[in-house]
Amino acid sequence: MKALVMFVSGAVIFGITFFGWYWINALGCAMNTTGCRGVTLNWDDWETLQLFLPTFLLGGGLMATGAWVRFSRQRL
Repeated sequence: MKALVMFVSGAVIFGITFFGWYWINALGCAMNTTGCRGVTLNWDDWETLQLFLPTFLLGGGLMATGAWVRFSRQRL
């Protein structure tokens, strides 16, 4: 049960972070005075990504740890 909670909480953290990062990119597109045709996720923008990277890593780490604990217990 602990592994499932870790995996789900990691997925929630990762999903909320991804949604927030997408929202920031969409806001930047909307604020562009020359207009833009679509929202693109700018992986090269380190200024924005450095704010979201810790929670991306936290969510991914929790998901990986939860999956590892779950599958390592199944083999026993």
